[in-house]
Amino acid sequence: MVPDDLSKIPIFFIFGRPRSGTTLLTTLFNAHPNVRIAPEFPVMLFLYQRYRKVKNWDEPTIRSFVDHVFYFSKYNLRRIETLKLDKEKIIGELLRYKGVGSIQLFLKSINYYAYSVFSKEETLWIGDKNPVYSISANRFRKIFPDAKFICIIRDYRDNFISIKKLAEKEVAVEAPQISIQVGRWRYFTSLFLRLKRRFPDRFYIVRYEDLVTHQEDTVSAMCDFLGIAYDPSVFNFHEKKEQTVDTYGTFIYEKFHENLMKPITTGRMNTWQNVLTPGEVRMADQIAGKFADKLGYERQSKGFNLWLFLKSAPMLTYNYLLLMVMVFGTYLPYKVSQWWFLKMLLLLKIYMKLFGKKTVYNE
Repeated sequence: MVPDDLSKIPIFFIFGRPRSGTTLLTTLFNAHPNVRIAPEFPVMLFLYQRYRKVKNWDEPTIRSFVDHVFYFSKYNLRRIETLKLDKEKIIGELLRYKGVGSIQLFLKSINYYAYSVFSKEETLWIGDKNPVYSISANRFRKIFPDAKFICIIRDYRDNFISIKKLAEKEVAVEAPQISIQVGRWRYFTSLFLRLKRRFPDRFYIVRYEDLVTHQEDTVSAMCDFLGIAYDPSVFNFHEKKEQTVDTYGTFIYEKFHENLMKPITTGRMNTWQNVLTPGEVRMADQIAGKFADKLGYERQSKGFNLWLFLKSAPMLTYNYLLLMVMVFGTYLPYKVSQWWFLKMLLLLKIYMKLFGKKTVYNE
């Protein structure tokens, strides 16, 4: 079998808030015979910072690049082992691009060579899903001029409920505070809509609710966006549950995605109606504001409440500043950016320790 030419295969990114359906979307595309998409492993920006100025990709540089891919493993759950990569095989394959490769080619090679439990035919797209990249959506647009982006958005109230439930399991990726979470939902929704407006051929927005209620039409539309054939077999992904769990372990599914390897249902829609208090709903509705209306999420409370504004303002201000600091960190030199990112996680650790919870990160 003739190996694919990575220089000719485009990459697409799945962006979205944690707990908004990014993993479900990834699983559907992973089940497509013409798409290769890897588990989460957010190292692209770190590697880009280190190798972005390389002009001549000789053998020592290629070996150094692969060494750094395998070196970087700061997460408990998102380790290099999850990708099931064969280091020496990858080096041998990438040496084909000695002298002619680019930073874009070598970055997307990580995802191309990741193991998949699904059978693959001709690779027409390489996919990437790391929600943490969403904050750098515009930068990825510039790094990968030919890339496309699928941004998934979920009802901000259900999104908060899902994050809160994760915290209740004594595992958290973000602080379960409603003004913080809805504030972030508003920020990223605004970002996605702005990029979609400016680059309609490169950005596609899908609602989680449409994905689970109009499955075939929604997936077919996304395939059209990528220019690949719609394959209804992607909805049979749950038939690979046993093999998937054997490959990646049970912990990640028990803690994070207990319903993932089951047929798609609408069971997690509108859960907020039975969980959130009237005060929480009013707070969420006011923070989401016009962006809820633009995405078709009906607000129970549309009027402006000065007390809610004053109550939420300190956390919203903190949240915005934190996001800006995170963006700034991605532009720092390679080693400094790693240090910066890990120090940023201390804020989450401090919050969770105050409430007796655990995070998914190493100390």
